[in-house]
Amino acid sequence: MSEEEQRRGEREPGAIPEQSEATPEPERAPESRGEAASGTESATGSESESAASESKAEPKAEPETEDERRERWRLAREADDRRRRRTRIAAWCGVGVLLLGGAGWIAEPFVQDRLITSDACDGALPDGTMDTLRAGAGEAYLTESEAESDDDLGRYTCKVVNEEGTRVLSVHAWTRRDDIDRRLIREVTGRSGVPGEALSGGLPGFRTSVGVALLPECPGRGKDAAGQQRQLLVEVRGALQVKWYQLARAGAAVANKASEKLGCDTDPLPLPAKGSEKHEPEAVSAARAADTACAALAQGPFRSGDWSFDLRIPKRSGPVTTCLVRPSGRDGNGRAHAPVVRLYGVYGQWSQEMMLEAANRSGAPTAGTVPRKWLTDERAGATARCGGRPAGFLLGVDRPDGESDEPQAVSTERLSRERMRAILASFAKKESARRDCTELRLPAAD
Repeated sequence: MSEEEQRRGEREPGAIPEQSEATPEPERAPESRGEAASGTESATGSESESAASESKAEPKAEPETEDERRERWRLAREADDRRRRRTRIAAWCGVGVLLLGGAGWIAEPFVQDRLITSDACDGALPDGTMDTLRAGAGEAYLTESEAESDDDLGRYTCKVVNEEGTRVLSVHAWTRRDDIDRRLIREVTGRSGVPGEALSGGLPGFRTSVGVALLPECPGRGKDAAGQQRQLLVEVRGALQVKWYQLARAGAAVANKASEKLGCDTDPLPLPAKGSEKHEPEAVSAARAADTACAALAQGPFRSGDWSFDLRIPKRSGPVTTCLVRPSGRDGNGRAHAPVVRLYGVYGQWSQEMMLEAANRSGAPTAGTVPRKWLTDERAGATARCGGRPAGFLLGVDRPDGESDEPQAVSTERLSRERMRAILASFAKKESARRDCTELRLPAAD
């Protein structure tokens, strides 16, 4: 290397030092043409020598333009974002970019929320429901929506997850009898033989320990091995902070979608009114209960205005009917008082397991795996068969425990065993007539 080339290398800090004479490395491309000109003028020697030297040098790479650097940065950011964000509607986000007029290379989070909401559970969710569910999960933005149906197994699932990995909505649906019985029996196991309260609005479902469950008919899939018409069990969950009544509207909507996907061929369930997810359904007066299956409660010791009633009676042949009696008004926290009397009608194979557990908790005798009718100070039970399936009727009463002065506890003077049997008998007979039940067995009078 000549002294002239060495001096040029010292003046160009970006130049790459010579590695060997056999394989010389090309010099770094100058930042601009101006820099190259400056270097030439400052070099010692004639212009002809400089030109000859440049003609012998390796071809220099074109400098990277500002647009190329921006494009390379954008592509790197886009690749990183694809790894970080898991969503099945990424293509729609690209549409969102166009809709935003090219304001950014990825859709704004609120646009992604709207796109995921419209796609969730095959587009089943009615307007406003996802806002409620998302708020219950902590207001984080939505990042994932998935839905899948398996006609051979008779199953449907869908879920929505937010950017913190929290479940916003989870739906599982089954049509096979074994799957349904296993899920329902698991639900009552460990609950003292007491099911969750039926849903309001006439929906065929009930509260679970983690959400709501709906059980509409599914005639389009024929009958099971026992000759019974198939049903569709739909379990719906939200975040832990979400209340059951905040899930009811979404639950009915996704149950209709699962029914459609799995070919149940039945009328869709009615959706609760918009806004119903904002508050728990209000209790009614005794007069409103007088013409229902719960009439015996309203006509008995709870007929005064001191008591109110929750009537959860499905319009169709739902799995649970519930009548609750609670003191009127609110407690110190502004919430409705806890129920003091509960009437349940439970229908289906799982009712046997529920009644067995309830009987065991009450110290009542059982015949193997078949519960018998019974009557104690706190509980009374009866059985029947409805639509060829087992059914159970249960009455539960909260009694004073002797250690507290709870005003809502019901004394035996107010509600005796004789009165308990009369209330249970009235309820069971009305429900049996409505559902065409047979083989009703009531506890004997004392």
